Amino acid sequence: MAAIAVFNPKGGVGKTTLAINLAWEAAAMGNRTLLWDLDGQGDSTDILVDSRQPPRMDATRLMHGIGDIAAHIVPSKVAGLDVLVPEEDMRRTDNWFVHLAQQQRLNRLLLQIKERYDRIIIDCPPGLGDTARRLLLVADLIIVPVIPAPLAVRGLERVRSYVVQNRGRHAPILPVFSMVDRRRSLHKAALRDHPDWPVIPMTSGIEHMTSRKLPVGRIAPASAAAKVFHQLWNGIDAKLCQMRLARAAPGLANLAARDAQAKAGAPLTASPMR
Repeated sequence: MAAIAVFNPKGGVGKTTLAINLAWEAAAMGNRTLLWDLDGQGDSTDILVDSRQPPRMDATRLMHGIGDIAAHIVPSKVAGLDVLVPEEDMRRTDNWFVHLAQQQRLNRLLLQIKERYDRIIIDCPPGLGDTARRLLLVADLIIVPVIPAPLAVRGLERVRSYVVQNRGRHAPILPVFSMVDRRRSLHKAALRDHPDWPVIPMTSGIEHMTSRKLPVGRIAPASAAAKVFHQLWNGIDAKLCQMRLARAAPGLANLAARDAQAKAGAPLTASPMR
């Protein structure tokens, strides 16, 4: 029911890591969850999908409204989490999204997916190309991972400016500090300037995702990074329910039991979204 775009104009900021772990958290709470892998490298698919099933419909047929988007959806190795694995033409070609938007099919395509899933996490491509621009205008929520450095923070303002200019009253935007090393002076200064932003630390558990090909919550469920993703998702999901874009997940009744499995620590919630 809710589409969440994870986006930053710059690559290498932990966007795919954030998308994967939020999708895992959503599924772990009992939501029917879809991760739409639109990053050109396809890392989300590589980590979450054991084997790719060849799509039965190609991107051209889908673009012209005669294909079935479900043919591009495959189950992941995580229960309750599917991955939308587009063909290379769909992932890499901005013209695909431009055509969909011009024919007013993009909104209909998203509505079709929303009928099947409770939460949709979109791993957007970097840069403000046509694909990202179109997705930013239809997403219900936009999460922007930001490396704590002055130039990186400027990317967030680019996102806000574009969405406000082209969408009017924009969807809520949540900045999240990513790949944080508190030993670095620039990182510490950025955290002081924005104390209410969620913080994702740079940890070995996150680094092991690529070799273990699993979300952090499966690799190290009691780690600080897993706790951060868990609390961050709780804040995001609460916001979706408050906006009446989604219903509370079935797993909320078991939230206390799951939290007890992690080490005690100060709670972290998503900061106010603007």
